[in-house]
Amino acid sequence: MSETRTLDDRRAYLEGGLVDLACGHCSAWVRVKKSSPPHTSVQWSREAVRACAEFAGSATPNALIRTCARLRDSIEHAARAGYLEQE
Repeated sequence: MSETRTLDDRRAYLEGGLVDLACGHCSAWVRVKKSSPPHTSVQWSREAVRACAEFAGSATPNALIRTCARLRDSIEHAARAGYLEQE
């Protein structure tokens, strides 16, 4: 397999299906993919973590924080509105 093919496969696996979405509460921008009703992938940038009101209230904003409930609501709203297509 060529190196280009491997990089393309990696990019498709990591970024395929992700769309930009802003939280309806704090406007933090994340990348989201809705694979099924119970499964959602979210990629947070450093800027989004800093902008998130819920994470800002944590003593240690990092991957150990399970989720932001307000962002989850925004994601569910976007899915119901058809902005996020399930695979």
